[in-house]
Amino acid sequence: MSPALPVEIVSLLAPEEKILWHGQPRPSVFMVRGLPNLAYGVTWSVLGAFWYHGSGGIGQYSAFEGWWRLVPLLSLPFILTGFSFFFYPIRLAARARHTWYLVTNRRICIAEWHKNKTPQFRIFSASEMGPPQIVKRIDGLYDVILTLRAQNNPHLKPGLDSGFFGLEDGEAAAGAVNVALNP
Repeated sequence: MSPALPVEIVSLLAPEEKILWHGQPRPSVFMVRGLPNLAYGVTWSVLGAFWYHGSGGIGQYSAFEGWWRLVPLLSLPFILTGFSFFFYPIRLAARARHTWYLVTNRRICIAEWHKNKTPQFRIFSASEMGPPQIVKRIDGLYDVILTLRAQNNPHLKPGLDSGFFGLEDGEAAAGAVNVALNP
């Protein structure tokens, strides 16, 4: 069973709202989803480094005179953008540590909670949901796809707001979703 829900999330539930199931994703699942961004990071960083080197740098051997010597500095946004792509998987893993999946008798939602902030809920509406689709991952964890948009496009990777990802017991989550949808 997942660790207890934070009090801030429980306090936002209605008095007669009962929790049927809750869980947290494994951070490694979110991190793996961000790994393709490393290719973009390498591309942007190499482009910036190539620009800097090609313009001669800032030293006394610069190809530019006067205020044109600032031209090599225009490569810095490319290099910094590349580094932001490198850190994207780490930011996703940190986001997973603050994400809770929640199924109650009234709603199915994803809650993101950060200290000293009000939790943000992504509530699934009945019109956007289909029957929960359970996908067993190669690492033994489960994904539960909830939105029809993600279920009808199997060739596209579903977004992190399309369901519950990286769960140890996907059957329990899908069972709770079915109970919430069919009271």
